[in-house]
Amino acid sequence: MRRVLARSALAIALVLASTPAGAQSIDSAAAVPSLAESLSGRAKEAYESAKVLLNNHDWPGAYTKFQQAYDLSKDPRLLFNMAVCARDMRAYARTEQLLVRYENEAAASLSREEKTQVDAALVTIRALVARVKVEVSDEGASVALDGNPAGTTPLVAPLVVDLGKHVLSVSKPGFEPVERTIESVGGSEATIAITLVAQVHAARLSIVAELGAVVLVDKRPVGTDRFEGSLAPGMHEVQVTAPGKKSYSSLIELRDGETRTLQVTLVAEPHSAPVWPWIVGGAAVLAGAAVGGYFLFRPRDDRGPFPTGSLGTVDLTFRMDRR
Repeated sequence: MRRVLARSALAIALVLASTPAGAQSIDSAAAVPSLAESLSGRAKEAYESAKVLLNNHDWPGAYTKFQQAYDLSKDPRLLFNMAVCARDMRAYARTEQLLVRYENEAAASLSREEKTQVDAALVTIRALVARVKVEVSDEGASVALDGNPAGTTPLVAPLVVDLGKHVLSVSKPGFEPVERTIESVGGSEATIAITLVAQVHAARLSIVAELGAVVLVDKRPVGTDRFEGSLAPGMHEVQVTAPGKKSYSSLIELRDGETRTLQVTLVAEPHSAPVWPWIVGGAAVLAGAAVGGYFLFRPRDDRGPFPTGSLGTVDLTFRMDRR
């Protein structure tokens, strides 16, 4: 009964007391060896240093040493002491996390009354923190809260945050990083949905033309003789023009992050044939067409066939006049 009262008082003190007595109270449980008795080596040294720092109200220092002792020994009672330090640093979200871990790891040694008291402390703390459910469009993204890693998507549980403003960051290779500022209210729950956008790496295009040629990309002049610059991935229209030369035009597709060089050589425009032979020839053709048209389209002779029969005798003797 004495042990239960000691731990119960400690659980309540975790939320209400101004000074933590966690390590001393846990050590007072006589049925099991105290931390001072059960720890050894470097773990015990870290624990003893933590108690000194605790008595000096150096909560961050004591927390660090209690954590060092826990990492070396894995004794769950040290998680409770860390929770006491976190409370006095006003890190209530961390306090809740540590108490939950303490309950889970020390479950076999906790009595029903002890668990009830720790649960009561958790209820009080939950009014001082907020829960943020983070939903990200892609799996495998890293989530951080105030610069501290919080997990990889999909997150198995909401983030527990202290009161006030916080910076939520989400990042994944190949995608644009996302950063959101959130403000939490005690006892509240919120959901933040984040859609990751794939990063676009600009492509580079180099166009080499001849002296005096005008280079156009997507119908916009971009240089004379040559062009070199960054373009968005996708389809682009390239044109090169110069006086007296046939214009060059082509559609090219640039891939993400690609670098391409285009060498353009313009071809001279062909010289036009003289106009006058065509004019004279045309006149001749027209004349021929007029003659042919006469015979083709003249009126028919409708006087009928010539009469048949004898023409009689006609004198066709030539006469020659003499001088």
